Amino acid sequence: MNSDDDLRHDHEFVNDTEAVIRLGSMLLSSGTGSYRVKRAMTDTGDALGMDRLDATVGLTEITVTAHRGDNFRTVAREVYRVRVDSSRISALEELAHNLPEGMTGRDVEARLDNISRTVRPQWKEWQTILAGGFACAGFAILNKFSLADSLVVLLAASAGQFVRGRLNRRWLNQFGVAALASAAACLIYLVVADLLTNTGLHTIHGPGYVASLLFLVPGFPMITSILDMVRMDFTAGLSRAMYSVGLILAATLSAWVFSVATGLLPLPAQTVLPNPWAWLAYAAATACGVAGFAIIFNSSPRMLAWAVALGVVGNLCRLALVGANLPAQLAAGVGGLAIGFLASPLSVRTKLPRITLTVPACVIMVPGASMYRTVYWLNAQDMTKALTFGADAVLTLVLIACGLAVARMCTDPAWAHNLPIPSPHAFKFSEED
Repeated sequence: MNSDDDLRHDHEFVNDTEAVIRLGSMLLSSGTGSYRVKRAMTDTGDALGMDRLDATVGLTEITVTAHRGDNFRTVAREVYRVRVDSSRISALEELAHNLPEGMTGRDVEARLDNISRTVRPQWKEWQTILAGGFACAGFAILNKFSLADSLVVLLAASAGQFVRGRLNRRWLNQFGVAALASAAACLIYLVVADLLTNTGLHTIHGPGYVASLLFLVPGFPMITSILDMVRMDFTAGLSRAMYSVGLILAATLSAWVFSVATGLLPLPAQTVLPNPWAWLAYAAATACGVAGFAIIFNSSPRMLAWAVALGVVGNLCRLALVGANLPAQLAAGVGGLAIGFLASPLSVRTKLPRITLTVPACVIMVPGASMYRTVYWLNAQDMTKALTFGADAVLTLVLIACGLAVARMCTDPAWAHNLPIPSPHAFKFSEED
């Protein structure tokens, strides 16, 4: 082989690795977990004729080392924005898993360009704004707030979602955006509640402002962080967990300032509905909540419909178990397990990524109100209440994700076994190691 051939093959290798890491960075910026990013890059590398692909994936960066023959190349790429885009996740995974043999890096780049042009927001701005409001109103019903309180929550959360959307367009710091959106939601809730109460139209309960913040709950990164750690990927899992904690702290501390200024306490609501109507209300509230988050995550209408169906089944299962005196945290884990098992055949039949169905369906079970109350009582120096709500929030979240992970291990052999990827360049190993 002459020097011209060597240069041509080296140039092709560079193009191929750039295509692989671009696909991975687009997936990462769409909010999916590190396992799915690595799997998509590995499938793409196989289609491009690479012998081996090693990757380290964090929250905002990817480092990839690709091998072909005696050549290897290491490339790093940084993602400048963290968000969730279910439609883009679906398009990118479909591309990665269906690449024919003989593709070149330029071919993959052309298809990625097409995805960047064609996969746009599925919903208009006003629809996303209302989605945030309906999601929080659903949370309010499930947290036993009255219908009147829930309608005020809808208005307040919609205002907060509007502020968040407009500030995100300006690429402002995401923690600052969460704090300002939280402040806007609290302010609108308090103004509308005082207006209705003072005019005698209806008495609105102050603690409802807690539910108006729940559109800021980072459900996608929280759940994927635990799933990453289940896969022994602590680099990605811990970074996602800290990102989620940062967003929660930014939103809750902002709301805490309002609660201190107004004297409101984030006490649990006690509205009780008659038994037959309660289940209908909970089913409708769950559907609203799941649909709202699915729209915020830019899910397609088909993803939204299936996620709503899964969410209603899983959450009603959870509520039934709580009514049967099962611990609430364990009931949430069973709900996550049910959603995971149902999503397995559904994702195969619909050809939709499982994560775009399970995470929106599970977010409605995330105890966002307990997270806020934890921070509030910490600042109030009431350690007993802070630990009570904090333990409830952490255990519930962990068990939801564990339910999804157990279901995935039972239905996907790749999750049940952590085997090295065969490669002529891999270290030799034995099953006894």
